[in-house]
Amino acid sequence: MRRSGVLCVQRVAVALGVLLFAGTGTVLAQDLTEESYGPMMGEVRLLVGDVSQYIDNRYWPELGEALDKLFPEFRRMEAFWTARGNDGAVELVGNGIAALRELGQAGVAMEVPPAQAGLANLRAVCGSCHEAHREADGDGFKIKGGS
Repeated sequence: MRRSGVLCVQRVAVALGVLLFAGTGTVLAQDLTEESYGPMMGEVRLLVGDVSQYIDNRYWPELGEALDKLFPEFRRMEAFWTARGNDGAVELVGNGIAALRELGQAGVAMEVPPAQAGLANLRAVCGSCHEAHREADGDGFKIKGGS
């Protein structure tokens, strides 16, 4: 739902201000396994689609809510790849977290072009990681051997 006025600005500042500092704590990879990684990626894909819609429609509070869900998932990915000793994947996830912060800053400023740039950066990072670390497996994808 679209909101306007001072209340909207306050909610955006609170929602997006909090997420800029999100993900600074340690997250254990124990809850993310190779089997649960695929379904989690499906949820991330849906959230990124939501982010696109929120930017296009200037739904800044909803953008903040979506980013609040994405940050912990990226921290889970980071812990997962760290536990596997895959520095390349850890670096890519770090780049994804940087893109999420970029999106958050654009949302706080309520600026569409920087938000679209942040989304493009996030999608580019996701694509690079998928190319390097996943492969087709029947109806879906799996993590490449050796990743």
